[in-house]
Amino acid sequence: MRFLIISSFILVVFSSCKKNSSSDVEITFSPGSGVSDVNGNFYPSIILGNGQEWTTVNLRTSNYSNGDPITNAMSEVSWSNTNSGAWCHYDNDASNDETYGKLYNFHAIIGDTIALEKLISDNDGNIIDTLYYDSFTCKICPQGWKIPYEDDWIDLINYLGNSNVAGGKMKENSLLYWKSPNLGATNESGFSGLPGGIRKANGSFEYITEMGRWWSFEGAYQDYGHSRPLHYDQEATMNHYVFDKSGGLSVRFIKSN
Repeated sequence: MRFLIISSFILVVFSSCKKNSSSDVEITFSPGSGVSDVNGNFYPSIILGNGQEWTTVNLRTSNYSNGDPITNAMSEVSWSNTNSGAWCHYDNDASNDETYGKLYNFHAIIGDTIALEKLISDNDGNIIDTLYYDSFTCKICPQGWKIPYEDDWIDLINYLGNSNVAGGKMKENSLLYWKSPNLGATNESGFSGLPGGIRKANGSFEYITEMGRWWSFEGAYQDYGHSRPLHYDQEATMNHYVFDKSGGLSVRFIKSN
């Protein structure tokens, strides 16, 4: 992890300035102010040329921002049976915390909530879909920061070119943590995405070193939320990729406007 911190620091200090391959916009970033969570963990941040400020490491807190504990659900049974906020380390191995952070279910992001419905209609007024979203603000976020919404991810991806190439520009470009070939990885965005893996709703773990996947704040459907994955064998990141809200994913913050 020392190598990652040093290399990330060098990248941030000297900034980045590379031509976006899909437009005439230069991809640039500079050091941000960073933020600390309620447990005292500090998260460095970068400010991109599009004005977004993102944290550059995954969330590690075990408490909500008001200090209340988030349940550490370790066994497959306890994880799969919880309907409230929960976190874990990948494979329940605390040594993964410093590099990859913790995995959180969707309930930990939004706290105790009620679901509200939003009906989606076509141009003729016919209802074509029903979205479910949360009525409460983020309970895990430090003041002035938020879990990125789908629009925030889209703005980032568009700034980096498009979804076909943005994944490579978001991945840490070493093989210390990513499985080979870490296709297309340049980290020219400074996002420094790492493959922390996932925990499925049934409590099993998958994809460490192969996939990093982060929550979007929206719940796309009653039981599924939006997420953004990066893969070791792709330079793309998929749009509108949903994941079971009872599963565990990594978390990044973006500064609120």
